[in-house]
Amino acid sequence: MFDAAFWVAISFFVFVLLLVVKKVPQIVLQQIDNKIQEIKNKIDQSENLKSESEKMLSESQIKLDNSKKEYEEILAKAQKISDDEIANSLDKMKLSLENKEKAAMTKIEQSKNDAIYQVKKIATEVAVETVQKVLTENLDQKKQEEINFNKLKNSLEKIKNFN
Repeated sequence: MFDAAFWVAISFFVFVLLLVVKKVPQIVLQQIDNKIQEIKNKIDQSENLKSESEKMLSESQIKLDNSKKEYEEILAKAQKISDDEIANSLDKMKLSLENKEKAAMTKIEQSKNDAIYQVKKIATEVAVETVQKVLTENLDQKKQEEINFNKLKNSLEKIKNFN
């Protein structure tokens, strides 16, 4: 009466009825939905991490750029200070050389003036001695005294004017 195919069909319908009664499809769907939601959460979390990483990268890049600018500014300031110090040192050296040159010229001029003074003094002394010698040999006593006195007076005035 009932063959094996009939019983297989009945068991299949009973099995499907049990699944529907026990809400197995809903449980399976709920598990699938939960897995989908879990995957979506992980994707969202990954996207958040990615955006945070990009934000941190951007901030780090800005800091790096600022550091480079600061480095260049510091380097430029140091170069300017160095250049200023070099220029200042050169100016001081030039001024020192000019002062030494002026001092040397002053010493040379002073030595020249001293030498001229000494020559004039010696020439004056020689001239006075020569005049005295000539006068003593050629003039009488009273005339010699008068001439000596006048010459001595003139020589003293010249020496006073010379100094």
